[in-house]
Amino acid sequence: MSINSKNSNYRAQFSEIAKSKGYRITKASRAENEHNIDLKLEGQVNGKSTTVSVDIKKKNGKHSNSWVYIEYVNSKGKDGWLYGWAEFVVFETGNSFIFVSRKALLKLLNTSSIVRWDLPFVDQAWKSKYRLFRRHGTLEKITQIEISHLLSLASTIVWKKL
Repeated sequence: MSINSKNSNYRAQFSEIAKSKGYRITKASRAENEHNIDLKLEGQVNGKSTTVSVDIKKKNGKHSNSWVYIEYVNSKGKDGWLYGWAEFVVFETGNSFIFVSRKALLKLLNTSSIVRWDLPFVDQAWKSKYRLFRRHGTLEKITQIEISHLLSLASTIVWKKL
């Protein structure tokens, strides 16, 4: 299976679940995609028509049910997806998709001291739990936080996989 088919597989699975819940899926425009919007969901919420934009994050291996990566700065030194245009960031886990308000996540990270900005960068991604990591030759700043932090946010919604 190619990388592209693996990448599209989680998006296809997400789209299938969204359709089963009565949402219509719209692809993001090129400009929206450049600002970290993958898809838009159109549907009814509390009897009102609504459209929300989502940025879907693929599960990250064997710890996907416990930890997620957060991107502050991308590899080119520009704002990471945390500062993108998407209203929701959707994290894939082994058995679900977790919707988190991007603004609520940003507020949590900015008002808590869970990420250790006072310590030097770590040299390997697996060491980035609450620490900053940068791959060699890039300008990125990423960290990992426990999924429990996402689930503690009032606006979080969990969709079980089909």
